[in-house]
Amino acid sequence: MLSKRIPTIVLFLLASTFFATTNFAQKVSDAAPKRIPATEFIIFPYDAIPLEIDSGVWGDLADADAVMKDIYDCGFNATVFIPAKHIKSALPYNLAVILRDTRANPYFPEKADETIQTILNEITTPEERKAIYASYVKDEPHSSLLPRLSLWSKAFKKQGILPYINLFPECTSATNWGAKDYEEYVDLFVAHCQPQCLSYDNYSLNDTKLKAELREDQFYSNLEIIRKKSFQYNIPFWNVILGNTIFHYAEPSETTFRIQVYSTLAYGGKGIGYYTYYTRPVGNYHLAPIDQFGYRTKTWNAMRSVNLQIHSLAPVYCQLKSVNVFHVQNVPKNCQGKDSTLHLKSISEGPFLVGEFVDPKGNPYVMVVNKNLQSSVEFNVAFKKEGRIVLISPYNKGKMPFEGEQCWLAPGAGVLLTVE
Repeated sequence: MLSKRIPTIVLFLLASTFFATTNFAQKVSDAAPKRIPATEFIIFPYDAIPLEIDSGVWGDLADADAVMKDIYDCGFNATVFIPAKHIKSALPYNLAVILRDTRANPYFPEKADETIQTILNEITTPEERKAIYASYVKDEPHSSLLPRLSLWSKAFKKQGILPYINLFPECTSATNWGAKDYEEYVDLFVAHCQPQCLSYDNYSLNDTKLKAELREDQFYSNLEIIRKKSFQYNIPFWNVILGNTIFHYAEPSETTFRIQVYSTLAYGGKGIGYYTYYTRPVGNYHLAPIDQFGYRTKTWNAMRSVNLQIHSLAPVYCQLKSVNVFHVQNVPKNCQGKDSTLHLKSISEGPFLVGEFVDPKGNPYVMVVNKNLQSSVEFNVAFKKEGRIVLISPYNKGKMPFEGEQCWLAPGAGVLLTVE
């Protein structure tokens, strides 16, 4: 009798395990963070889809559909710089599209309206047309080119499309900008192109004695100026950060992504781009998320983790207004110290960057970032406003008390706090 009952028991246990696993998977799926749309906070890979996908299998990425799924899986909500024929592959993943067409030559704007209309006429469905959020115009323009870029910008805006132009960083020379200083360079860009965002790139992570080191003066001074101009002209800013390694830059890791992303958030940024997502088959490019053969590297998981943290924080973060930024120790060039704080009564001494915000009701928020790239740190804060301090979880879109183990920050990590 016992031997006849064993299969029944086994089947019952297997079935119980299956349904438990299924239910758990369903709970995980239901709890997975919903994506913030690119119109509120854009997360994008700053490079084009490799042309190899048009001619056959390229590693794990067999075609444009596989590429778009991979981009979505890595936590992006936008894809760049793709030709019109690949827009349909972005639709199932609700990826905003930054279009690129070589016919939109930045140096020859005389027939900009006609050229753009020709490009758009080739897009056959309303869904594909609606997916176009922006179109690439130029990367790192000299100021002498801005009058021509102005014509392209006006032509794209007539079609409801954001003209995407990415600026030089401050750490390059005035010869590149064609202006007396970096602020004038940004001012000239805004005056000519009337942009809907300020986008720039800054790669300040060096490989020093086999460890990552952030050149703080270079990185934060640029953020200070861009934030200042963002407020002056009432337009959001995007920061294109280092997503691979080349030359003597540090190898990417979750730590290097955290420090760049959370610093941008602390300064009030509304977009993150990564240069590059695909490893270029040039020089010593390596450890981008996708290698030269189309396969994922260890960088892919690190980038996905940080991107998903942005999505978890974004519903709260995108409602906030940046009101101040300061550094607690080792104040970088052009930056403020803790004496400028608006919200805090006290904060632990340490290598901290603090961004201060208010929500629509005027409630105070702070984002505290650990600038130490080698060590975790413990810290505490006291708000001037009385109440219980809570943190906004970067993992589950919830609030939780700021106490115990929550008072630790991993290298490069940040935390968003408020008082209630």
